[in-house]
Amino acid sequence: MSYWTKWLWLLSLSYAASVQAQPLQKTFSDWQITCNNLNSCEVRSIPGNNGLAMTLQREAGSDAPAQLRIDYGNRFSGKLPGGALQDNLLLDGQRLKLDLKHWEVEPHHLRTTHSISIDEFLAQVMDADTIQLLYRADATIGLHGLKAALLLMDEVQGRINSTSAWIQRGDRAASNVPPAPALPMLDVPRHAPQALTNEESSGLIDFGTWRATSDSCSLNPLRREVSVSPLSDDKALLLVSCEMGAYNMIDLAYEVSRSQPYVSKSITLTLPFSPPERTDNQLELVNADFDAARGELQTFSKDRGLGDCGVATRWQYNGRQFVLAEYAQESTCDAWHSSDQWPMLYESQSVPPQDNASVEMHQE
Repeated sequence: MSYWTKWLWLLSLSYAASVQAQPLQKTFSDWQITCNNLNSCEVRSIPGNNGLAMTLQREAGSDAPAQLRIDYGNRFSGKLPGGALQDNLLLDGQRLKLDLKHWEVEPHHLRTTHSISIDEFLAQVMDADTIQLLYRADATIGLHGLKAALLLMDEVQGRINSTSAWIQRGDRAASNVPPAPALPMLDVPRHAPQALTNEESSGLIDFGTWRATSDSCSLNPLRREVSVSPLSDDKALLLVSCEMGAYNMIDLAYEVSRSQPYVSKSITLTLPFSPPERTDNQLELVNADFDAARGELQTFSKDRGLGDCGVATRWQYNGRQFVLAEYAQESTCDAWHSSDQWPMLYESQSVPPQDNASVEMHQE
């Protein structure tokens, strides 16, 4: 490969990683991989409802940290009985030999961020079938699909044929691995909106009740709820419960003027990417909750009552519209992750407004 060809190839890798990061969540046999908009990826063994799971995490970039952990028990299961992992793990029926010099060791939790230790562990288990607990035959980590998941991680992070790749390793210097894409920056309102007066709240509730009656909603009118919150000093957020499932309530949202005659428009939540296994990027307001002081709207959709799988999002109002701040999703319902641990597919950083004086001083 000529110098210029190689340079253009590396430039294209860097551009793709910085601009075209597309969040994903896929399953390969016994493994699920999630990569977010920063090309930070996590692979986890599934299902975790037997109490034992292995997780690998790695951020994008040449010097990105990585982590490998094996856990027995979680928040759903609580502490489980049995001996220490380091003495009771089998690899295809034989004792798993672990050099734990650079590991954090607890009875039921093993963790390392040491790159050589991770490489040595993966080399030992990559072509095996199963990791199993000696004293509990059904507590297993299936290893089929691990190689495919890690290969996809290497591809997403631009590590293929580099010295830092976990699967398809080559002689390309790790320093040539493209950096992580830029973190999206979100504007936040300069100040919290003025609280609604009793008169404003009463009028907006009446207006919302009328909207709920005129809109097509499957929820019984007697069970519909209308809530209003200040969105800005001249606008309010109107939430109207419209449909109800076993675990979820779906709302309609409107931006409404705070004074009569009321002028309203529907609020649509548009994702900057298409979620896993979907072709559209529109999001329903499920179990919506709004923090007026921070201008934050949260949604929380459970796939089942336990709350171990589903979608959780956070949106920031910037004075004009709601912009996605965070998106987390757990597609595998296996009693392993509680909602605050669901893999993150999208993250951002809020930018507080600067006052004019500080801007002028900076310009000088």
